[in-house]
Amino acid sequence: MNRSSKLYKPKISKGSSKFRKSVRPSSASLRRHPRKAKSGRSLRLIPGFRSSLSVIISARDEEDTLFQVLKQVQRLHPAEIIVILNGCQDRSFQRARLCKQAIVVHCPESAGHDVGRAIGAKLSRGDILLFLDGDMVITAPLLASFPAAIDQGLDVALNDIDPFLPTFAEWDDVTRCKLFLNLILGRTDLGTSSMTAVPHALSRRAIETIGYRHLMVPPKAQAVAIMEKLQVEKAGTVDVIRHNRQRKANTGDGNAMARLISGDHAEAFHEVLARSGSKLLEAVNGAESRRQMALWRNGL
Repeated sequence: MNRSSKLYKPKISKGSSKFRKSVRPSSASLRRHPRKAKSGRSLRLIPGFRSSLSVIISARDEEDTLFQVLKQVQRLHPAEIIVILNGCQDRSFQRARLCKQAIVVHCPESAGHDVGRAIGAKLSRGDILLFLDGDMVITAPLLASFPAAIDQGLDVALNDIDPFLPTFAEWDDVTRCKLFLNLILGRTDLGTSSMTAVPHALSRRAIETIGYRHLMVPPKAQAVAIMEKLQVEKAGTVDVIRHNRQRKANTGDGNAMARLISGDHAEAFHEVLARSGSKLLEAVNGAESRRQMALWRNGL
């Protein structure tokens, strides 16, 4: 699948002069301006960030959830919100435009969520980038832990989904690929945490080190981040397995999405082998590697 051909061909919606200015904000506009709390509100307060925050939302036909996602995002007081619409046939565009702060990028044909994230990263100006999908409404306090971790020094803040997984014997191929990639990178502490899953956040340094194009293949981007000695850690625990929208492309054995993600991991494995060579193979086949895998398999 040639994903790079779609990277630099988005159509950005046009609106008022105020919107056009928001497409390329000045450095001053990237500073967060917290709103004063309204009297009588019982919303949980969201801690502020020292660095500017860009939120990138990828969506395909998410008219039922997109506006609610945007409402939670606005509670984080981001400097900018970028919504990438991938081949939407519903009213997702109209829902996105209800958020006056949103920069809406419309791709007439579906480019895929990962390409959409790469486009959003390319357009962004913030020091912290938070990546979300438009089909999952996650409350702001849960979202805040990811940019907060970047604000405190991490480069890649991942979602820890391990607590929500069944026993090892019931894992699908994609989940096992995630674990194996972290294992060969010497990061068994990450478990199955992956840039394939949202929410996750990146620092500007991570974006510049990894490169926009690698973001189109999240496992490869994660491998590059770890091999380049960036600070990669779990930063929050959000159950995206239960809330993931069921579609024809992501259900059933060997579905299209599973094949795509497995292929992405194959690219990541190739990148790791190209950089590490025979030393990596020796490490993966070593006693310690087998011990770690046994611990996971036995649920210890």
